[in-house]
Amino acid sequence: FTVSTPHTQQSQRSNRYSSPLTSVIDLSPKLLDFQELFSEGITKDQAGTTERSLKSDSPAPASDCEPTLDFEVTRRLLETNLRDTYFFFSNQLKQLYSNKTKMNQEDFNNLQKEGAERVRVLQHDLWRLSQMGGKEGSWRKREAEDLSEEVQKRLHRLQHPHNCATAKKLICNLDVGCGFGCQFHRLIHCFMAAYGKNRTLIVNSAGWRYSPNGWETVFQPFSETCTNFSMKNVTNWPGTSDSQAVRFPPFYTMIPRPENLPLAIPKDISKRLIRLHGHPGVWWVGQFIKYLFRFQPYMQEMIDKTEKSIQFQHPIVGVHVRRTDKYIEASLHNVEEYMEQVEEYFAGLQIFNPNVTRRIYLSSDEPKVYEEVKKKYPHYKVLYQKKQVEVVHENTRYTLASLKDLIMDIYFLARSDYIVLTFSSNTGRLVYEMMQFLHPDASANFYSLDDTYFSHSQRPNFCRMRFSHQDRRANITIEEGKMWMLPSWFHNFRNDQYLPYKRSGKTTVMIPLYKLENLVDIVNLDSP
Repeated sequence: FTVSTPHTQQSQRSNRYSSPLTSVIDLSPKLLDFQELFSEGITKDQAGTTERSLKSDSPAPASDCEPTLDFEVTRRLLETNLRDTYFFFSNQLKQLYSNKTKMNQEDFNNLQKEGAERVRVLQHDLWRLSQMGGKEGSWRKREAEDLSEEVQKRLHRLQHPHNCATAKKLICNLDVGCGFGCQFHRLIHCFMAAYGKNRTLIVNSAGWRYSPNGWETVFQPFSETCTNFSMKNVTNWPGTSDSQAVRFPPFYTMIPRPENLPLAIPKDISKRLIRLHGHPGVWWVGQFIKYLFRFQPYMQEMIDKTEKSIQFQHPIVGVHVRRTDKYIEASLHNVEEYMEQVEEYFAGLQIFNPNVTRRIYLSSDEPKVYEEVKKKYPHYKVLYQKKQVEVVHENTRYTLASLKDLIMDIYFLARSDYIVLTFSSNTGRLVYEMMQFLHPDASANFYSLDDTYFSHSQRPNFCRMRFSHQDRRANITIEEGKMWMLPSWFHNFRNDQYLPYKRSGKTTVMIPLYKLENLVDIVNLDSP
């Protein structure tokens, strides 16, 4: 495979949060100097226009190579506020160091609020820059729609071969021993493997633990024309190019692994995708979900009626609090941890609209969570679709009614403007993946309380030093351009903000995340 960081235009985002470990960042080798960029952009032919604008109270319209008045004003505000933010924290730290008495709780809270407010203003100005001229938003929306349409056509062609009888097929058993989110991600692996081998995906869902009638109880079929296969011609993975049908293995027995598993993207659309989206690998996963997550008419009607009855509106934050069996897989988090991030999101929106309505869509398998949120946060509108919230037990978890409830929760969470959840949960990651085909770029519209985004059995993930870093304690320097393989995911990365780098098997150096960039994994694939 190829690891590549094309020097294309850096993805501009109107989102609020991002991390170098959860998105593709800074695709250019150096940070842009706006003053240098625009001073070089003005040609001799445009000098007259520039001179005239200086003599007039009303500036002449900006050309393609000249910044607009609003752009320059906002850029200077951003530059000044960024510098002042550094001075603010530097001075506060000096006072803390020199102060003999311990900081009291009120002063600490005020300092934290002041810092957060400064960052929100910076984010506001960054968003304004991204919208200057009115072209960025419309271009991104149009490009996202065009690229998605192209991918959906490819998947449709793959699933509707000219001759089903002679078409090469990949057979996938849906009913594995885990929950819906896990099973759905298993299905995505199957679909991606089928795409990489140019085989029509056939899913065996008979006897599904959620519904004996299988996948088509709630979802539309994978194909309208090619759904059958003969057991006589089935061989085990990986088969050969002559194999009529190949049976795909479970997660942890995929030997060899398909070359196009997440988070790889196809080379033929890589440049467009990297320019469009902050996390190209997740966008690509989302396209397979978009094809699969098509409801039967009665199910779509249920969702539409629910959307009206709960008055689902924007802006809204989706909050997924998983309990019951969660403690088996990951640490539990209290309601305050979730709502702290919700409060931060709406505080940012208040810069645009001081009277913004605070609204969340809440999903949990624990009834007490709903009552706790409504009691502790009465200034929020709390939306949820369940008429009667009950504890999900093992004997009720794998039923058709439970599946419908879960699907509706996923649907509304993914249509939220921002989500607060845990990426240790398959459902949480599925919601995030779905958001990517519902928005032009929702790569940073999330807060995970535990892990970074990952995919089970994903391909190796690499990063590169954007700038050199000196570990003063160990007296070691990691040079700019250094590359190494990352773990599949990190726990509590937002609190640490450092990545441990083990050098020569002896010394571990802590690298700050802002000096790193993820490398986009690009593979050659023959499109259907």
